[in-house]
Amino acid sequence: MEFAKLQGSGNDFILIDNRDGKVDLFLRRLGLEVKDFVLALCEPHRGIGADGLILIENPSSPENHFRWQFFNADGSVAEMCGNGSRCAVRFAYDRGIVDKEARFETLAGVIEAWVFEGGSRVKVQLTKPRDYREATLDIDGHIIEGSFINTGVPHFVVVVDELEALDIKKLGRAIRFHKEFEPKGTNVNFIQPLSRRAVRIRTYERGVEGETLACGTGAVASALVAYRKGLVKEKPVEVYTKGGELLRVDFEDNLEETFLEGGVCKVFEGFFTEELFLCMRKLRHQQR
Repeated sequence: MEFAKLQGSGNDFILIDNRDGKVDLFLRRLGLEVKDFVLALCEPHRGIGADGLILIENPSSPENHFRWQFFNADGSVAEMCGNGSRCAVRFAYDRGIVDKEARFETLAGVIEAWVFEGGSRVKVQLTKPRDYREATLDIDGHIIEGSFINTGVPHFVVVVDELEALDIKKLGRAIRFHKEFEPKGTNVNFIQPLSRRAVRIRTYERGVEGETLACGTGAVASALVAYRKGLVKEKPVEVYTKGGELLRVDFEDNLEETFLEGGVCKVFEGFFTEELFLCMRKLRHQQR
């Protein structure tokens, strides 16, 4: 089956055009569950390897260009993904599904997007952020103060003085599963202000269950929190990711409109075989 792999600021995704329903037919023919399909493809050594899988499908409304299904690498469904949305628009642009402006359907709502530089840069308008609150957490006897905000998916933002010294996997995981955010948990972002308009960020992503090179909705959450706290004073806010790339976050002061812009790169296109899933099934049988 044909697929493409794209990355936005180091977040990498497998994309498949499923407007003809071929993925559904493939799953039925092999007797695969969707979760097993996602796990096999996103596995970094035996599969293609990615932070997530995106299926491009027909929209439910003729006003929109397409609908997506988004899966994290662990097979779970996510309502929204900022960098994933930019990759999805680039994929759709390359295939003539959209032109330089696009509208597509997600579980978080309809997303609008604009394509620049032949697809190498994409800007998306995210759904209106909500549920902002301050929170104080007890993590193994240590008090962590931060800000919660939902930018399509939940995020907790912690301001730190020294970003590189943190054990992101350990602390991020403890916060991600903290009872404060039950039952679904949260993504976790650690930020360090750099200037009047820039911050650096490291993110522990729910669903990936580890640190990623970037997170679009996390960049937006971090920019909004930094601006609200007066840590940055100019817009658009520049967010420097773990992968070294720059994301720009712009927004209205009332947060009615929030935008994420950054680069998108097509890594490769190809075909995966049925053998991938048969090998994965055989391996799991041997491990029982």
